[in-house]
Amino acid sequence: MKMSLHELKEKNSLDFEFDFTPNLTSVPDMLSIQPATIHLDWSWFENHLIMNLKLSCLMELACSKTLKPVPYQMSLDTEIIFGDIDDADYPLEDPIEISEIIFGYMVTEKPYTIYHPDAEKTTFEKEKSPHPAFADLDKTYKT
Repeated sequence: MKMSLHELKEKNSLDFEFDFTPNLTSVPDMLSIQPATIHLDWSWFENHLIMNLKLSCLMELACSKTLKPVPYQMSLDTEIIFGDIDDADYPLEDPIEISEIIFGYMVTEKPYTIYHPDAEKTTFEKEKSPHPAFADLDKTYKT
């Protein structure tokens, strides 16, 4: 979804839904996604644009152990700065490809690991045994 600078100067907020399903091919652990509800507010300061993004959507992520689908409700509230100042996140270009920017934030804000309730509670590392000099002490204080 492209937004022109002219469009952004006429309004100061926008509410819409967007379907990010075509973008899922680039993120293997995102299995499915419902259309996202997005609210944007923005304001202009000299030669830069400050945009506040609020997003909510339901997605299915792959379990980190079993790869089974796990439902995840994403809520995102962040500020994006466009312009040529040092604190800017993106350059101010006309038009702004806002859907790609929002999807990038969704990918970085989703959990890196998520577990299905059926996933085993085991670890992949063996439990370390204490040094032989402290073995008896470990037995004394183990509950």
